[in-house]
Amino acid sequence: MNFVALFQALDCSQSTLRKKHALVSFIEQADPMESGLGLALLLGHRLPHRLPSKTLKQAAESVFRGSTWLFEACYTTVGDLSETLAILLGDTEAVAETQTPCLASWVARLEALKKAPPEQQTQGLVSWLQTLSRDEAFLFLKLSTGGFRLGVSQGLVHESISMATGIDRAVIDERLMGGLQPDVHWFARLKAPVTQDEADARPVPFLLAHSWQDTLQDTLAPRDLAVEYKWDGIRCQLIKTDSLIRLWSRGDQDITAQFPDITGWAATLPSGLILDGEIIVHKEGQPRPFNDLQVRLNRKRVTRTLLASHPALFRAYDCLRFASQDLRDQPHHDRRTHLDSLGIETSPLQTVADWDALKRIRASAREQGAEGLMIKHRDGHYTGGRKSGLWWKWKLDPMTADCVLLYAQAGHGRRAALHTDFTLAVWQETDLIPVAKAYSGLTNEELKTIDRWIKAHTTDKFGPVRQVKPELVFEIGFEGIARSTRHKSGIALRFPRILRWRTDLTPKDADHLSHFDHLLDSVAS
Repeated sequence: MNFVALFQALDCSQSTLRKKHALVSFIEQADPMESGLGLALLLGHRLPHRLPSKTLKQAAESVFRGSTWLFEACYTTVGDLSETLAILLGDTEAVAETQTPCLASWVARLEALKKAPPEQQTQGLVSWLQTLSRDEAFLFLKLSTGGFRLGVSQGLVHESISMATGIDRAVIDERLMGGLQPDVHWFARLKAPVTQDEADARPVPFLLAHSWQDTLQDTLAPRDLAVEYKWDGIRCQLIKTDSLIRLWSRGDQDITAQFPDITGWAATLPSGLILDGEIIVHKEGQPRPFNDLQVRLNRKRVTRTLLASHPALFRAYDCLRFASQDLRDQPHHDRRTHLDSLGIETSPLQTVADWDALKRIRASAREQGAEGLMIKHRDGHYTGGRKSGLWWKWKLDPMTADCVLLYAQAGHGRRAALHTDFTLAVWQETDLIPVAKAYSGLTNEELKTIDRWIKAHTTDKFGPVRQVKPELVFEIGFEGIARSTRHKSGIALRFPRILRWRTDLTPKDADHLSHFDHLLDSVAS
């Protein structure tokens, strides 16, 4: 099997599973150099020598001299230069060779073409294309011009390599962070046994929290609990080994490259560590809203300006490995002792004498820039998943606002026949200004009733969106609020959802935009 065969299999399939099977077969059956070069190309590598589009056009002109109109007509119809040349110059009777390795010879052929004088380069390209099948000609031209694209994600390639090598996907991700080096030994390198350093660089399963219930007061004693604020950031494990520093999100994503300010700081920490904590944007001594953190996420390039305007901080609240020793079976208070010995930024712990004290701490969370409390059993171990009796979260009651329905759109899945996605607005003087989109919070019966009302009171349509008479009022809840230059209202709400249908209110009773200014002032104070 060669790269042409893989291209044909991937190009004609829409099934992710079939694409994965094709990739695994290619890895297992192809010549090592062929598979290494092919996978590198799928992962975004480019051939070292390229042909400019000018050369392709000159090749077409040399063949269709005197009838350039014919080529131009074909080019206009097809819309792609490489595909047009492949159709016109490729051997229509040739069958693509799908077994013999081709990529290494193509690279050599391309290098020879690039070194030739311009006239010989054009003639050589035409002669070469005429010996290839249309599929081979198309693939060669796409690779040689740098325009090669195929519907295969990096994740799918990594997953296929993991299946073929039998090595955990996370290890493959780690080993390919610097790119795949396409030589005859690439497979052996990726299939090598996992080293201790690589094993130490893996995150452990995250411990998750249950929601706090007042009934827990009947079975728990306040003195057995450690209380801290719940920070509104990204849950993350910071891992430090002898050779590397890694940041792993709760979604099992390596986010190290997005936070060079944190990894730079972590370089001063001792090796053999796994810390559990939260990444937040922290400026002028205060945690910033989650909207500020979103500016830092999924950036391919983190500029100095961004680092200065949105500085990130890792706030640790648990120590899972210390001096290469696994601490997860130790009680929480012992793990915190190890954490505190590092002398780093931690999430402050508080103890409570009674349940009223717990309520008072919760009431102060918003002014601390937190979204509630984390309550942890002092003797609890750290186990993966959501285990009873270890951690609880007690979030603040949501902020609320009464809003008017302006637009509605049909939902998805089982709710595709109902208009369940609402755009809601508040007053700014005499105008209604959209402030939120909400998709949940109503019962099925309420949705059916509202859907009938929407269809009967539609005033305009914009594709799938209906504009309706501004008559229905809904109370929404949201976890946070921040200034925003991207929204007409000037604000962005965090996790808005419908709390109830306010049938007792008329549109004139809905809130004004100044209501959100008061909420912003209360958060800032």
